[in-house]
Amino acid sequence: MRFPRVALVEQTFPRPRVESLEVAIAEPLKSGLIPLEKLQDKHIAVGVGSRGIARIAEITRVTVEALQSIGAKPFLFPAMGSHGGGTAEGQLKVLAGYGITEDSMGVPIHSSMETVQLESTEDDIPVFFDKNAYNSDGVILVNRVTRHADFDGEIESGLHKMITIGMGKNEGASACHSRSSLFRYEYVIRSVARKKLETGKILGGVAILENAYHETARVEVIEASQFEKREVELLREARRLMPSLPVDSADILIVDRIGKNISGSGMDPKIIGRRGTINTRRQDKPDITRIVALDLTEETDGNCTGLGWADLCVSRLVNKIDRKTSYANATACRNLMGFHIPIYFDTDQETIQNALVSLGSLVKPENARLLRIRDTLSLSNIFVSESLLPEVKDHPNVTQVNELQEMVFDETGNLIPFTE
Repeated sequence: MRFPRVALVEQTFPRPRVESLEVAIAEPLKSGLIPLEKLQDKHIAVGVGSRGIARIAEITRVTVEALQSIGAKPFLFPAMGSHGGGTAEGQLKVLAGYGITEDSMGVPIHSSMETVQLESTEDDIPVFFDKNAYNSDGVILVNRVTRHADFDGEIESGLHKMITIGMGKNEGASACHSRSSLFRYEYVIRSVARKKLETGKILGGVAILENAYHETARVEVIEASQFEKREVELLREARRLMPSLPVDSADILIVDRIGKNISGSGMDPKIIGRRGTINTRRQDKPDITRIVALDLTEETDGNCTGLGWADLCVSRLVNKIDRKTSYANATACRNLMGFHIPIYFDTDQETIQNALVSLGSLVKPENARLLRIRDTLSLSNIFVSESLLPEVKDHPNVTQVNELQEMVFDETGNLIPFTE
């Protein structure tokens, strides 16, 4: 079979960056943005999530040290719902994978799946609050504000979602995901978050925005009463910074790796054009006929979320799946389809060949409209097939197109690794 020739295309996106975390985090905390009397000599629970956030260990450490400098007694707790296999030990392991340990942070980490159940919302949605956090003198959350994989709203993934899902542990995650079939997901998030905010336990948060290069674009300390207003505004900004594919349609998209550290859904559905069914519309673009997933990231610890959006994959990916971890996530978020295993083959070459065959006789393999990306966070460098080049060259984000080359497989039949 003749494979399509490809060219490496470079895209550029807006690239704001935070240089000083001390200025962004420590100065607002020391200035009394959150009243100092609520922090000094208080046991403050700092919630940290499970996503692959750039500089998350550094951001967390600066937050902890700033709290200590004004006399607070901070400790960390995982605010990640059912992730890490839905166990206290698993969630500690997730944090350790991001460089967040008791030794590196210099404070205790209290990891437990125990919760305190609060009064339900007016729509009878149960409200669960991490027990260690609830028993503290106050809570500060650290999380990225970004788009959610499976729904659209003014508030999607960020501080509110961490309050609702992350701090709810297994029980809270399950309760909120189940109610998303009755109400809009955003409504569930806002309703439950308001109940928890009413306790006065949550004092503030550190909101993080990232640019298209997976770099820290903005960090902002927000007092709890301003969460709703500022998160709406920050999500608008986050959307403007998001990367995208340079075309609206393709026959094949090859994704070198998927994982929870890349996206909550393994590969960002709003990049690949395939989404779950949480009371939301499916997007029309991009329209990809076949998606090929080649591998899992090491950081995902065997969680195969998002694999179900692929049409074909490679056996080495399947062999890395941790079913216990994956299925705990699947049942908690009620998105079983996203964890389905597609047909798979032993090598990249065989998998891509079968993807090309599956397009049918009307598409000659060498003429297929093909894209190859490292992952859905890394879209500055993309391999584009010859048939797509005329369209890509006119895209405003494309700044360079290299020479066409053959798709190169090694002696084992696998693609030469993608390098940035």
